[in-house]
Amino acid sequence: MLAFPELAPANFRPWVDEDEAHRLGLSTDQLAEQTAQRWKAGLASWDIEPERIRKLRDRVAFNIYTPGSNTGIPVNVLQNFNPPTDDKLTWARNAETLRERIAQIVSALLDLVGFDGDRADPVKSREHILLSTLFESAWRVGHRVDIPLLIQMVQTPPILKIGAFDMDVFYPKAERFELAMALNNLSASPSFQSWQSGISLDIAELMKRLQTPGSVNPAGKVQASIFYLAHLGDEERQFFITLLLSQMVLWMRAQTGTSSLRALVYFDEMFGYCPPFPRNPPTKQPIMTIIKQGRAAGLGMFLATQNPADLDYKGLANIGTWFIGRLRTGRDRDRALEGLEGAAAGLNRADFEKPLSTLPQRVFLLQSATGDPRFFQTRWAMSFLRGPMTRDQVAAFKGEGEGGRGNETTDGSEHIGPVGEVAAWAMPAASSQPPIAQTRPQLPPDVREVFLETEDGGRRTAFHTSVSRPSSGLPSRAVVYAPRLLASASVRITDRASGVIQDERYTYLLPLAGVLQSPEFQRAQSLPTFDVQALHLEPAQHAQFEPLPAGLTGRWVKQAEKVLIEYIYRNGVKSIFFNRTLKVYGDVGESGLVFRQRCEVVAGEKRNQDALKVRAQFEKRMVALQNQLLREHRELESDQSELGARKREELLTNAESVVNFVLGRRSNRSVSWGANKRRQTQASEMDVREGQQAIAKLNSDLQHVAGEYQAALSQISEKWMRAVSDVVEMPLAPKKSDIFADLVALAWVPAA
Repeated sequence: MLAFPELAPANFRPWVDEDEAHRLGLSTDQLAEQTAQRWKAGLASWDIEPERIRKLRDRVAFNIYTPGSNTGIPVNVLQNFNPPTDDKLTWARNAETLRERIAQIVSALLDLVGFDGDRADPVKSREHILLSTLFESAWRVGHRVDIPLLIQMVQTPPILKIGAFDMDVFYPKAERFELAMALNNLSASPSFQSWQSGISLDIAELMKRLQTPGSVNPAGKVQASIFYLAHLGDEERQFFITLLLSQMVLWMRAQTGTSSLRALVYFDEMFGYCPPFPRNPPTKQPIMTIIKQGRAAGLGMFLATQNPADLDYKGLANIGTWFIGRLRTGRDRDRALEGLEGAAAGLNRADFEKPLSTLPQRVFLLQSATGDPRFFQTRWAMSFLRGPMTRDQVAAFKGEGEGGRGNETTDGSEHIGPVGEVAAWAMPAASSQPPIAQTRPQLPPDVREVFLETEDGGRRTAFHTSVSRPSSGLPSRAVVYAPRLLASASVRITDRASGVIQDERYTYLLPLAGVLQSPEFQRAQSLPTFDVQALHLEPAQHAQFEPLPAGLTGRWVKQAEKVLIEYIYRNGVKSIFFNRTLKVYGDVGESGLVFRQRCEVVAGEKRNQDALKVRAQFEKRMVALQNQLLREHRELESDQSELGARKREELLTNAESVVNFVLGRRSNRSVSWGANKRRQTQASEMDVREGQQAIAKLNSDLQHVAGEYQAALSQISEKWMRAVSDVVEMPLAPKKSDIFADLVALAWVPAA
């Protein structure tokens, strides 16, 4: 993407890391120049000329799409709620494919609004079955679907029965309201507005070659469409990836068979999107479909992950080409080699297990269906590897789709009017402002009543509330109160094992309107900075009041208190970190970094304790060897002294024999005496050699013991380094007996 044929420092200047330059003591321009020189040298080492980079730029158009943001090219995901426009996909011939597409959309939508587990199961979930049925009923008549229309259909379904049951038996109206409210919260969220503008996810359009002004390629540029998701939360990523991949599946099934590659889907960081059984996120089905069936339609998929256990074993079994880098843990190596053994007949596991743990950078093990496993090194990249880009850098990148299809945006508000039997769905409900009462409503004596502060008299509210002021021609200084349920409870979370004692306060402000039912605190506004000083027992002067909802009684308030306790009991779970090996517990709210630092301190202490024990063991052996070595040195010195004396005696004896021979004095005693001295000298020489050999062996033994000592220390260090990472999150749930609802009252909130 960041491919610069000129390889000039100015090309790299906007993309280098200023923090890195600061750490290296360089200016940004100096770091850019160094980076340019390094890239030139790296490319030259692989015989890659600038002309080759220029050809890449001339043949490929890089565009960055940012769903949920206008930083790059925005994407309108609501267009995916509409029925497919491909004439080849009909309900008569492709009902199974279309229902699979609907199921994926509904699963992604329910996951986004917070319905998970059984509430998002395609078979068990009433919500999933209802929404799937509504989508199908709309798609069969060619009707476009958006969130507002979907909310109306949930509240007033255009169908009377689901299966053998009437709609209100299968899913009562009062319970459907929760689903409608969740969808409404999603649609009304300001952060969701950016999802409703931009290009539609039309895979055929993304596959088309682009004709750009000044292009030297008459056939047009191949599109490289990059979807940037770093700014999204986990649920939003699941939602968008499900929609994108399900669109890919629809496109794939509309293609004829081929043996050549038409398109490649590159998916970086697979963790959580196609996990092993029993986890089944909405992204898993389209990923598995592409892996199993994509090659027949010319659709390839490249999956990148740091851990082979991130991918379901059925997916691993269907992968044809593997690129495996260094795997540090035995579990990862076992998982990868198990997959390789299934993919490569006759694979000798022992030949690859050890090398996989020590591979250098940019060296991978390649296993393909057409050859034997082998190691290879990747070439120098023609594009500058910037690393993760920030949103500002994404905005600064100039792709080649902004001037064409990238500007063809829709705001999501366009809506085709209802046709035929769908007409009743799109009937908007009449809107009206709530009437205003001049006098203060009377409450039952067992219902507590409080008033929040207003700006009158210089006082301000202690927290923000989202209450809109009715436009009824009231004086600008008049205070209009709206009824709300104010519920506050103190909670003490205790855990004997970790020693945690945590006091929390939960305060919620819930709208009250119409006929009261059981309060839904998941829709309430949380007030984390609630201050009891913001409450008053009397209203402001000349205040006016919106009407009270029907059914506000002391019994209902008591029920609301029970619901509050139950809600906090189920949702007030805190989590702390726990190191299973070190038996170290974290504190509530403690960051993972701080907890890891504490674990490193404890692990360091335990490592030092083990090291001292090992040192004591080896010290005994080394002291014994050193004492023995000292004795041998002493004996060697004694033997060497004796050898010198023997040699001198032998020399004198030989000299005496020579003199006697010259003088003609021959003596048998002199001859035997000389032979005896020679034997003594030889014996001393042998003693010296034996001493030297013993010293050499003792030195070798000392080196061996020292090596064993270093190996033992390394094992200890590795053991406690692994222990630092043995961290899990431990939930701390409050007991119901430790939840005290000390304020459940009708709160009059001044409208803004």
